[in-house]
Amino acid sequence: MIKVYSKTNKYGIIYGKIDDYNWYALVQADVVDYGINPKTLSKGAGRVSRLFIYKDIERDVLNQSTISESIIADYRHKWNFINDDKKDMVKKLVNYLELRYSLKVLKEAK
Repeated sequence: MIKVYSKTNKYGIIYGKIDDYNWYALVQADVVDYGINPKTLSKGAGRVSRLFIYKDIERDVLNQSTISESIIADYRHKWNFINDDKKDMVKKLVNYLELRYSLKVLKEAK
């Protein structure tokens, strides 16, 4: 389940939760060549130019391995990291963000 805790602000930043993971994304007004392609998750032809998905960790268990295990995806104009086991979840979120923005554009055009 995808939950959105913020509406798009003037910078295009959205944040929320998917399953047990937190996320934030930067969504561009138009498709950009450095965005995430929603069909392939590769760089190119997408509105999502930044995406970070992570799991909160408690401070008392904070160490290097728990930090790296808590990161699911990190995209900043290119993939810095993506957990292969969670690609379906990442794709679901990217497609949701693309659709959400497309619907907003259609709604504003009326």
